[in-house]
Amino acid sequence: MTFSESLGAAAHSNRRRDAKREAILRGARTVFLGSGFEGASMDTVAARAGVSKMTVYRHYGSKESLFAGVITDLCDHIVDNDLVEIFEQPPRQALAKFAEKMIAITFAPDTIGLHRVVIAESHRFPQLGRLFYGAGPEVCIAALEGYFRRTKGQRGFKVRNPRRSAEEFLELLRGYAHLRVLLGIDKQPSTKEIRERIDSAIRHVLDVGPLKASVRKDKA
Repeated sequence: MTFSESLGAAAHSNRRRDAKREAILRGARTVFLGSGFEGASMDTVAARAGVSKMTVYRHYGSKESLFAGVITDLCDHIVDNDLVEIFEQPPRQALAKFAEKMIAITFAPDTIGLHRVVIAESHRFPQLGRLFYGAGPEVCIAALEGYFRRTKGQRGFKVRNPRRSAEEFLELLRGYAHLRVLLGIDKQPSTKEIRERIDSAIRHVLDVGPLKASVRKDKA
């Protein structure tokens, strides 16, 4: 086999592994949402993913690590490669883009469902809450904290404590709307409410006025 053929074979093998990993995560997400953490089994996940149980264990050594993988996969849609490009934009645009990604994932039906699973079963499985927080919210907080540390002291920023500002920014995006959705009181927040939340969060950390473009778009 030539060097070029070896590279091609390696790339094909990587794609197959990635495809199996994605199938496992999709299957696991469905099983966890339908059966909860305790009711989920690796056998059921394997059947749903169309792979062997050995393949599931080869990728994820335990049900706990598989659950963490599902949460990490959701968060990866926020903390992905284009986050570097987003944070290179002017501050207001960068924070608005990050906020849009954060809200989209936080209020996504699958994220809400997995959050409910954690709340329902964390008293029996305390490690579940730690896994959820470490693989999800903590990763997002750390990404924003890193941005605030890099921009601390720059003109226009009102950030004194990067960690606290990151947590406050993200909490302003969620607010009580997230709790109402978790409890089944409301559905998704409206486009107008989302834009207002993003506006408030940005003004909390930047010395800027309201996002006039967003307001005009809502009125249109």
